[in-house]
Amino acid sequence: MEKINRVVVPVDTSVASKIAAEQGAYFAKLLDVDVSIISVNDTSEYMVSMILEEKMKREKQAVLDEVKRMAETKGVNVNTELMLGRPAEEIVKYTNEDDLIVMASQGKVGFNKFLLGSVSEEVLRRALCNVMIIKPKTKKKLDDFKIK
Repeated sequence: MEKINRVVVPVDTSVASKIAAEQGAYFAKLLDVDVSIISVNDTSEYMVSMILEEKMKREKQAVLDEVKRMAETKGVNVNTELMLGRPAEEIVKYTNEDDLIVMASQGKVGFNKFLLGSVSEEVLRRALCNVMIIKPKTKKKLDDFKIK
């Protein structure tokens, strides 16, 4: 396995992505690398008024700030970035071959998955680096895990 030089954690406003961010910070600490926490505003699929777009931006920035503080308490160097575009496409463009992407899966199935698509699935297929998907039913607090 090649050396991992950075952990990239895409987040949205969901609890699942915050848990993925916590786990991404944990792995960054273990690997002694920086963590980059990114969020992508997807305004391409629907028309959004300037007011709604600004509200979305503020919400995403608040999440980035919250997750950054959490990751810094784990003792890792954190960079954050808010982007605009199609989430899976921007995530893949942002990463390098020596990165590790740690992201949440919302666990959508059936018709919802068909309608909404799956960002994590598309990233998994298209990324040139390793991708770790945190599934909703397997989430645990990292404090429960100890390295021996």
